[in-house]
Amino acid sequence: MLGIALGIAVLLAGPTSASPPSVTGSLQQGAKLTATAGTWSGTGTITYAYQWYRCDVNGAHCSSIHGSTKGTYTLVPKDVGQTIGLTVKATDTTGTTSAYAPLVGLIAAPKATPVATKQPPLSGEPIVGQGLKAEAATWSVTPATLTYAWLRCNANGRLCTAEPDETTDTYSVAVDDVGHVVIAAVTAGKQTVLSLSAGVVRAAPGPVSNGRPAIAGTLQQGAKLTATAGTWSGSGTITYAYQWYRCDANGAHCSSIHGSTKGTYTQVAADVGHTMALTVKATDSTGTTAAYSSLAGLVAAKAATLAATAQPTLAGTTSVGQALTVTPGTWAGTPSTTFTYTWLRCNANGRLCTAIPAATAASYTLTADDSGHTIVATQTAAAGTATQAVLTVASAVVA
Repeated sequence: MLGIALGIAVLLAGPTSASPPSVTGSLQQGAKLTATAGTWSGTGTITYAYQWYRCDVNGAHCSSIHGSTKGTYTLVPKDVGQTIGLTVKATDTTGTTSAYAPLVGLIAAPKATPVATKQPPLSGEPIVGQGLKAEAATWSVTPATLTYAWLRCNANGRLCTAEPDETTDTYSVAVDDVGHVVIAAVTAGKQTVLSLSAGVVRAAPGPVSNGRPAIAGTLQQGAKLTATAGTWSGSGTITYAYQWYRCDANGAHCSSIHGSTKGTYTQVAADVGHTMALTVKATDSTGTTAAYSSLAGLVAAKAATLAATAQPTLAGTTSVGQALTVTPGTWAGTPSTTFTYTWLRCNANGRLCTAIPAATAASYTLTADDSGHTIVATQTAAAGTATQAVLTVASAVVA
């Protein structure tokens, strides 16, 4: 089965992609392709940068096309028989995030016929056990016959491999497709066009979480915390329900906080010395899925001289043998420049953490014991005799 990249950078900033970029235009040398950036949410004004790529027929071995950094691209002889990729980088006041358009192709020669002028969509839900159907493409002339093949691609719609013995216009989604994108290759005569995707395949009904929920705000009694739902893909309109939890310092013994089901929560005396957790349930037309924020805390007392106003983050790659390093957050009060650290190994949801023996530096090298877990560091600040500990945002699951 085609794998998704093992290492995932865990320092996150930038806008959130709500819907992917797209490309329109006739798939023939000399024609102009036009990009749309997709839809995004972020902080302040969002700007967009484009990069076009030339890839092989399976969306692999992609090379950036020199100078092709605008919202349009005119197809040249080198593109014939290849696929075209597009990456959009969106930048706001917090950073930059990339998103990927579906592959465009295959590109026809100047005098070829028929030529696809619009890629076919897929109908159906990308859920194991359900069916996908390749709907009609738009062609320059109506083809006499069509043949079909199906491809399993990575979550960005690249690095595709053929699904053997799948030669009709319908496809039954399999367990091996989970976490991947499935597309159809439709051939008319000597010309092949790739379909759009129906989204990342999920094992069960309900939206797919593409980025975990988050908590923002000062971690101190009396201060308000604000939730973001994370990023999701699904079918139709997605709605969100929130539940806040109070947990111990290690993210265990969590109890739901009665009535705390909104996107904000004001910390109370009972939260002091504890961590806060958030569960978001996303519902679309197929069902409901839950996702979990990183732990936020420890919560400082109302009179404390130190309180974290933004959690530290972890920089690095989450694969065994690689190092994670704490990037400081921000504080109310003025801590000394010297911090102390402990490191925690947590479950895949960033809960039920246990201390990693002898891990007390600002960096930690991942071991085989960390595989399948998330990692969190506790950073303790001091100002005079006052101390305050804060947890980092959790890493991605270690591969």
